[in-house]
Amino acid sequence: MSKMIIPSFNKIKNVTDSRYSLVVLVSKRARKIVDGSAPLVNTENEKPVSIAIEEIMDKSILFGEPMSDRAYNKKIEDEKVHKLEILKNSRMKKMKDEYEENSKIEDEINDEEVNFKESMSENA
Repeated sequence: MSKMIIPSFNKIKNVTDSRYSLVVLVSKRARKIVDGSAPLVNTENEKPVSIAIEEIMDKSILFGEPMSDRAYNKKIEDEKVHKLEILKNSRMKKMKDEYEENSKIEDEINDEEVNFKESMSENA
């Protein structure tokens, strides 16, 4: 069972000077998580309040102007799409690099095979 995260006030001050604002934001985000919103951070915590605090301390959720649930949901969805795009691009680059490396190795093997056949025909 995971323990609840309780950050020190010094760490909280880096995020906000208002404990009230922090409580409201944690409460609203935890409610969204309970309602099925996926966490924005990798965490082993299962408690929605702890996850919300982690997200806020990680600056995945920022303090800002109040917004409607619709605007909030759109913002969260846009952030997810953006993070997925970054992940997709990273994976595509990795696959491209692996493909190029495999092609290079394949070319080297083909060159070695040609050289071997040429040396065998010269020795014959």
